[in-house]
Amino acid sequence: MPRRERSSSPVRKPRPTTRGWALFGVGVLALVGSAVLGRTDVLFVGLFLTVLPLAAMISVTIDRPRLAVTRSFHPDIVGAGERASIVTTARNLSPRPSPAARWREFAPAAVEVQPSAPFPRLGAHQGNASHGRDTIVLRQEVRGVRRGSHPVGPLIVSRTDPFGLAYAEYALGQARQFVVTPRVRELSTGDLDIARSEGSEHELLRHSIPSADELIAREYRPGDPLRRVHWRATARHDQLMVRQEEQRSNPESWLLFDTAAGLGTADEFETLVELVASIGVHLLDQGFVVSVVETASRQLSGRSGAGRTGTLGSATPTYDLGSADRQLLADLAAVDQEREGRDDAVAELAAGLRRSGRAVPVFAMLAGGTVDELGALAALRPMCDPAVAFVAAAASSSVGEVLAEAGWLVVPFAAGEDAADCWQRALQGHRAAVLHG
Repeated sequence: MPRRERSSSPVRKPRPTTRGWALFGVGVLALVGSAVLGRTDVLFVGLFLTVLPLAAMISVTIDRPRLAVTRSFHPDIVGAGERASIVTTARNLSPRPSPAARWREFAPAAVEVQPSAPFPRLGAHQGNASHGRDTIVLRQEVRGVRRGSHPVGPLIVSRTDPFGLAYAEYALGQARQFVVTPRVRELSTGDLDIARSEGSEHELLRHSIPSADELIAREYRPGDPLRRVHWRATARHDQLMVRQEEQRSNPESWLLFDTAAGLGTADEFETLVELVASIGVHLLDQGFVVSVVETASRQLSGRSGAGRTGTLGSATPTYDLGSADRQLLADLAAVDQEREGRDDAVAELAAGLRRSGRAVPVFAMLAGGTVDELGALAALRPMCDPAVAFVAAAASSSVGEVLAEAGWLVVPFAAGEDAADCWQRALQGHRAAVLHG
């Protein structure tokens, strides 16, 4: 919970309103007229109209709101374009009732908040009551426009004097970070998220508990559900066979995330992030343990040292089942595009694949790359099954050519393209490659 702020600081210092400036102008004209005409009554009117806006400014300065403010988000993490509720609790700390005012939450352009609204008058501070007449709970809906961790707050309270001659704004409380994750698209299942080993296909039992099982065939027994019939094994053995579960550890998958996307635009990088988010969450839902290698300095946290996935001792961010999807999205919310990459990213991926001991799904999200890096990445094809590279439109044509020649499935994407469409093209390309041998 953020620290409670017991004092307010002006956002806009007290100043006359349009009405106040008008009265001040009339007062100045009256003073000039009194000097020209020698009229003392006009002098009195001029002095009154000139001092009145100044007195109003002093009024809103002295009678400023004094509130303790806390806020919470429900939920505290949302995807880009989604909405959340902000619950702001304000308590009057003054021994006098709070003045009439309006309120709004300060937020950057990446977060849409409601416009200014009337702030209810609060009673004098009650030391013994926790939620008395001195406390109000304000609720509003906000929308996360862009990915990132954005400060929302402080509470902006604006007030005018009773005559509407002076205006001031005050910031109360402290900001709180509102996490907006990249958009996650639902991806269809297919051959790209099936684990293979020893040259024969083993489907992955898709459920969300640890220790997912590998499926093998056995003879049909009375009482076995027909949905578990293994038709390929039935044709091979000429008798009814069903799928049986054989215990195995959760399969691995690896993502290569090009955070050194110096060649691409900001929009292409956002599409790249959405691809990582959508594919990462999809693989986690399918029972995979996901490791992410960044081509620039490490920004993701994950869980390092996943012993049961064969990456013990590695600094590679790894995500398990359970709440790993939430952790992955929270990490991706703060990822920035960097100009310079590192030389050992592909080597880190290669080391992880060698520790796996079998071909595993690998998905590379690329915005560019040097020839040496591409050659090293292309050489990893025998350790990848499948090997899919999503390549940004701004990348050199040699990126796709080098990887395609090595047997990678290359899927180009444009800035702003939907991750589900890119995934669907990858599925279609994989099926076409299987049909053509």
